[in-house]
Amino acid sequence: MIRVKILMVFGLFKLCVGELYSQDLHFSQFLYNHQSANPALVSFYDGDHRFGANYRHQWLSVPVPYLTVSLLYDTKILLKGKKDQIGLGFGVDYDQAGDSKLAMAKIMAEIAYSRSLNSKNIVSVGFNVGGAQRRLSSELLRWDVQWNGDRFDPSIGTRESFNQSGKFFMDIGTGINYAYRHSKRTGLTIGGSIFHLNKPNQNFYGASAIKANLPYRVVYSGAGQIAIASSLDFIVAAQLQMQEDYREQNVVGKIRFYANKKPGQLLNVLVGAGMRINDAIIPSLGFEYNNWLISGSFDINTSAFKTATNKRGGPELALQYIFRSVQPSGIFKKCPIY
Repeated sequence: MIRVKILMVFGLFKLCVGELYSQDLHFSQFLYNHQSANPALVSFYDGDHRFGANYRHQWLSVPVPYLTVSLLYDTKILLKGKKDQIGLGFGVDYDQAGDSKLAMAKIMAEIAYSRSLNSKNIVSVGFNVGGAQRRLSSELLRWDVQWNGDRFDPSIGTRESFNQSGKFFMDIGTGINYAYRHSKRTGLTIGGSIFHLNKPNQNFYGASAIKANLPYRVVYSGAGQIAIASSLDFIVAAQLQMQEDYREQNVVGKIRFYANKKPGQLLNVLVGAGMRINDAIIPSLGFEYNNWLISGSFDINTSAFKTATNKRGGPELALQYIFRSVQPSGIFKKCPIY
């Protein structure tokens, strides 16, 4: 029985490492992480500067959970009478998983151009380019050849030779997006993107080994918002990610309640629920206070993996701050006092 349990854990590790090699990091709250969805969404917000952070701690009950962190900043430059704009962005991603502490650190620069077709329709195209470093600690791994018939013996050679414990590679992506804005509180956006256009090699065994190219990741996403009452908005969003045989489909619905509309004290409450098809249900709760946004969610596993996770997929937190400059008021004459 002990051997069966050990082999099950070893098989789970191999499965997780295999998925990590072929999949990118992802967030359940994809609405708050544009850099993993579409570079055309750079600077697509109401404001001048945006700062954001995402944190995800996945599979807490599994012996070695996944950790994902993302930081972002973007701004905009208005063109042609403020109808068109160029968006500039910068992002940092970090991901770690598995017994080997297989990790990836990535730094990306982004640029997008948005063209206003008229007062309600906008088309954007964006690109990103950056560098990434993958690293693992091979000495922490256990291999099947180290099983001596009774237990794992770390003194037995692994027969594995890693020429390097780290791998640096360049990464390139592009995307396009269309947005329709009916009013300040009603509109929609839809777009598509392709990441890893250069299919970078991630092999740890050296140049003479078979290449392990990172496959294309194709993302389709869309979101819509409609004002359903004076103090209520309904938000719906969906995202489809494809990377070789891997498919991830997310849908989410939210209600925004305008709790306080006083200037300087603006407070909105966001209550929602999402689903990653055939994998998890994702309730969420968020708050918007003036220029700040904070939103938390928790994955509840519904797939076969729920046996290992006790249905606890893990928490996720999103934080954003948008700086909006105050427009100067027009010249006016003071009323005389009599």
